[in-house]
Amino acid sequence: MSTQTSWVPPDIDVDRASPARVYDYLLGGAWNFQADREMANAAVARMPWVRDLARYNRTFLGRAVRYCAEAGVSQFLDLGSGMPTSKSVHEMAVEIDPESRVVYVEQEQVAVAHSELILATVPGAGILGADMRAAEDVLASPVTRGLLDFAEPVAVIMASSLHYVLDADEAAALVRKYLDAVPSGSYLVVSHITDDGAEGSAEVRQLVELSRSTTAAGAARSRDWIAGLFDGLDLVDPGLVFTSQWRPNTPLRLVTDLPAHASLLAAVARKP
Repeated sequence: MSTQTSWVPPDIDVDRASPARVYDYLLGGAWNFQADREMANAAVARMPWVRDLARYNRTFLGRAVRYCAEAGVSQFLDLGSGMPTSKSVHEMAVEIDPESRVVYVEQEQVAVAHSELILATVPGAGILGADMRAAEDVLASPVTRGLLDFAEPVAVIMASSLHYVLDADEAAALVRKYLDAVPSGSYLVVSHITDDGAEGSAEVRQLVELSRSTTAAGAARSRDWIAGLFDGLDLVDPGLVFTSQWRPNTPLRLVTDLPAHASLLAAVARKP
């Protein structure tokens, strides 16, 4: 039986891996438990590209947040935010606009507890412990309404979180619910795992299968399905690409022998 530290909610099963904490470990974070580390190491042993997958996703998120902030957006709704690992969205955004405001939405209780600790003294940022699928509750929450003004543009972020909504119709409808709540000039930021024609797609499916043993299983989807999320929006150049290809800060080093480069599709789009 694992020993729990004082900030961990008492009803948490720390002996079962959580995707949020596995991701934290892959990125070098310290807010994870033995079960998470064992799951991550097992995945890396079978699929060494998994660490790159996490890193590519995190760096994409950073570039996307900075793009939105430079475009004049100062409000961010981070849905399925996970553990506050490395630079978090509020830290990225305030580098561009010190008045930026961020609401994190996460249901993983350890992630919520840790976020509450680090955000307690951070102005302009808050954590809502909720399932992002409950869009009406998220949008009406005092935490959300206290920080975000829905008369002004909002960047809606679903970075590597929408694929945990297993029903495809529900997932697509969820994106529309959030987009309907934000005004013109808002942005949608998405990264989503795919096995559609990707090099190493069999390994991607293996990773998805491995997720079934964690607290939240994922679902890989086709490029066409992911592209459909952006119908009616203005895609930011270069459009829907793999995470490492979205406005890289340095010349892209293509991964030719591993599928990490070709596992997560990503895009940013503006609501006209």
